Amino acid sequence: MTPEYIIEICVAIDIAILSIAYPIIIDKISNIGDKYSSEYIHVIFNNEIPQRQIIIKINNKEYRISFFNLTLYATLFSFIFLIFKFEPLFGWDNWLINNSAKLIVLILTIFLIIQFFIWLGKVALYNGKSKILLTHIISKYNKSKAGTELQSYNLKAINELAFYAIEKQDEHLQETLLEFYYTVFANIRKNHDKTKPLVYPIDLYFLVSKINEIAAENKTKLRAIEHSAVSGFWLLGKDFEDIPISDETYSWLWRNIYTIYDNPRLVEMFWANSSQYFKYNLKSFFPKYDFGKEKPVITNQEQVEKRETERKRFLEFHYALGGLLLYQKQYKTLKYLFEYSQSKPPKYVLLPETTTEIFYWFEYFWNEFKHKIPIGFRYGFPELNNLGNIGQVNYWICSYISILFLRQYTLHQYYIYQNFTDLPNLPNNILELNSWLDSISFFERTLNELLSNKELIDALEFEKLVESNRANFIAFINDFKNDIKNKIGQHKLNAKLSDEKIENFYSKSNEIISNSFSLYKPIFIEKSEEHLKSDLKLTINGEQILMPKYAFTDSDIPLLNYDTFFADTIATKKIERYIPLAFHIARTKRYLLNKENLLYALSKIIANNNDIVIVGVQLGYQTKEILDNSDFKNSILYIPSTEYDLKDTLFVLRKNDLPAIEHRDIKEEEIEELQLKCINEHLKIYASVIDINLEENMAIKDKWNFNNELDNEDLKVQLTIAFLCIIYWKKEREIIQINVASEFREQGIQNDINDVEPLST
Repeated sequence: MTPEYIIEICVAIDIAILSIAYPIIIDKISNIGDKYSSEYIHVIFNNEIPQRQIIIKINNKEYRISFFNLTLYATLFSFIFLIFKFEPLFGWDNWLINNSAKLIVLILTIFLIIQFFIWLGKVALYNGKSKILLTHIISKYNKSKAGTELQSYNLKAINELAFYAIEKQDEHLQETLLEFYYTVFANIRKNHDKTKPLVYPIDLYFLVSKINEIAAENKTKLRAIEHSAVSGFWLLGKDFEDIPISDETYSWLWRNIYTIYDNPRLVEMFWANSSQYFKYNLKSFFPKYDFGKEKPVITNQEQVEKRETERKRFLEFHYALGGLLLYQKQYKTLKYLFEYSQSKPPKYVLLPETTTEIFYWFEYFWNEFKHKIPIGFRYGFPELNNLGNIGQVNYWICSYISILFLRQYTLHQYYIYQNFTDLPNLPNNILELNSWLDSISFFERTLNELLSNKELIDALEFEKLVESNRANFIAFINDFKNDIKNKIGQHKLNAKLSDEKIENFYSKSNEIISNSFSLYKPIFIEKSEEHLKSDLKLTINGEQILMPKYAFTDSDIPLLNYDTFFADTIATKKIERYIPLAFHIARTKRYLLNKENLLYALSKIIANNNDIVIVGVQLGYQTKEILDNSDFKNSILYIPSTEYDLKDTLFVLRKNDLPAIEHRDIKEEEIEELQLKCINEHLKIYASVIDINLEENMAIKDKWNFNNELDNEDLKVQLTIAFLCIIYWKKEREIIQINVASEFREQGIQNDINDVEPLST
């Protein structure tokens, strides 16, 4: 049997595929994904067989070619065996060998046809109905290995189809998408390590965020998908898996809130789901006690504390939401939040029930030191995104909590134990009590501003409430202040200062101030008549500050560095700043030079003068290295400085032109008035610690001119470190200042080396 017409048929088919069908399909392929504005559907298609590429390495070079193209090229290459006749190898002579060229063409053509129809089907699929394509890509996602790049691309493509469905109102895709995403989120939560916060794949965060953007523009009728994304259903979950919410999830939730805050319908949707989540998924754990020991022990303490931390983080987020709505004047939305409940009698799970909760959260947001990450960075508000105004975020959240205080007067009592306007239960921690006391002034301010906001009061329908309770508000605040002060107790207000802590303060202050002065001992000379005749005299003296009294009392919360920070401040901001600045003030000439001509300039300035000293102020590493390796190294005195403008500065002068310093006595009346004690007789340094709350020290307290907002600042002591030193400069002096130019600082135009003049001889 001899095969006939194989060549004619195969060649005709191959030519038809190559010349007619192939260009048409290539054109269709180039449009894949355009319908959905997709960047990833085309990538998914390129991973389909026969479109998938294989890598061929030749001479260490990689060549990529698709399965279909490889088959096409192989088929065309097989025609060579028809064009050239080759003798059978090894003398073989049988039917298979004699017709092998035709059979190769036939087999490759059949394989090409099969791949062509598969290829055609894939092209039709990716250019066809969106629902069929979505189902296909979902199937590929489910079959792909978790965590692989292919699975990620499949998810990205499904997300793009979801955006297409929402924007084009394609309701046919909604059910399939809902089922898919529910399964994806549920599987992630189910397989997650329950001991760690859950971080979703970034594509899922982007999905939810994008749907929120579309929903905020009211562009969708696919309410089921919209609700799942906007309400937090997908990110928070509807299951009862006990999984902590990660910071990343909170961050994306806030991005979504930032997108929808001006759309009341969407905010209400989010609030409703959050209420349900907080009520059922974040229920408090009750302590379990083991009474088998002398003292009952809580056996689930870690679980209780962990859940309490999760609840507080969740509430913090929603208090920030309230602050954002108030800042953006979304008053009607606030009214909805105030009235939203899922039970009868109503229970407002995301709002405070007692004034204790209100003032706990008010102080929490007011006290910025409680937050490792500033609230303004964690919850960004529109136009409040720089360091100059980021503190306003705390202000608006605190203002929202002040509104919640007013709301307490609208609540109805359903149970005997309920008292919504009773004074708060105070913390037992003295530091917390002081912080609460300090925050009341700010609370009064925010409350008064809210009461004067007629638009807000009218929108919340609080007019009668405000009118009938103004006196109650004032009485509440006054009683609250007194309650805190009473709890702090008279033993706190009148506590005796610790002699040991005062002595520590004296000792450390003397050590720090003395060491600071000693740094500059080499640059001062004996005071002479010429010094006294000069009009250039510079003064450095001590300071006074107020400090919390508890820092100097026993049996109280210790304050870190209570005995050193004041002296450190004086040493760095006064002594180590003003003494180097004295040279700058006393200079007679100034040059700006670079490191290359510095040594030449010094030799030119010094000339034949032998009695010369060079004072180096806060020199950089390179400058110091140049000088240490020069002939001037024995003439240099290095001194520190905290004045930035004197960095890398030299002063060249004669030794007898150096300044003199005089440490003067403090006046007797000042010693008596400030109750000063001498802590260094040589340098004439005095110090005192005065409890300004005592009756005999009221005159000192009055000098601080406390206003009404500072009435609570009575638990203070006055710290004084007193000294007076005069720096004398001779009238007839010659001091040349040299600033070393730096490419990192703007210092003006450099001097030419010819501008440098020597010291007079």
